[in-house]
Amino acid sequence: MSVHELALVVDAADVEAVLDEVLLLAPHGVIEVPTEEGTVELRLRGARADLPERARVEAIAGSRLRRLAEREVPDDWRERRVLDYAPMVIGGRLVVRPAWAPAPAEGLIDVALIQSDAFGTGTHVTTRTCLEIMLGLEAGGAFLDLGCGSGVLAIAAAKLGWSPVTGLDRDPVAVEAARANAELNGVAIEVATAELLAQPPPAAPTIFANAPVAVHLTVARKLISPVETLVVAGIKLNVVDRVVAAYERSGLAERERFELGTWAILRFGAAAA
Repeated sequence: MSVHELALVVDAADVEAVLDEVLLLAPHGVIEVPTEEGTVELRLRGARADLPERARVEAIAGSRLRRLAEREVPDDWRERRVLDYAPMVIGGRLVVRPAWAPAPAEGLIDVALIQSDAFGTGTHVTTRTCLEIMLGLEAGGAFLDLGCGSGVLAIAAAKLGWSPVTGLDRDPVAVEAARANAELNGVAIEVATAELLAQPPPAAPTIFANAPVAVHLTVARKLISPVETLVVAGIKLNVVDRVVAAYERSGLAERERFELGTWAILRFGAAAA
């Protein structure tokens, strides 16, 4: 069996306005798929008799319509999932994708993740920003991922050239997921369960820490020098000053700050002597 699809492409800036009108004609909703050219494809699916006429869709979109296509798509949800997948290229160099999705184009760093209950799929804005920061650093030496979740940051670090790479998380489910993902990606990382509120983190010149504020305040007191680069995430804007002060007391200085909605991501470096 197959399902009929109407796919209209509009500029990203026009999506909301077009959606407001198209949704009224879509009995099964609209699937939004960003494209690499700064546009969004809006896909309406269903039995041909349930979908609006092509001419009506063209009239609604008007001058905002870049192009409109029709096709038959598989009825099986697994096949449609692959069809609807659009890779998100981070920093122009790296793709984080579910394991079922097709591999990215040659030349891109590929991080594939098995579906699990562990935090960290690469889609959250804080994870993406951490990866963008990582891509801007010079890789080399030991790398420590605190609150590693699915292992996405640790795996990316290993593929970029840091070694040895260690990931720590208090959740055993996350630790097992990170190990499985490391094996899937063919990288060697050490993953272990750790309670960071009770034990100091191991030494490493590069540390990424995506954790609650209580963990950051504890880690800041227990850092083992020398730390050359520390990137911290998982921080709400209303507590960011407390986190900055704690790490500054440990001998680090804030170098960069990203404010993303209610979240903050901070990059620290060693304070000047």
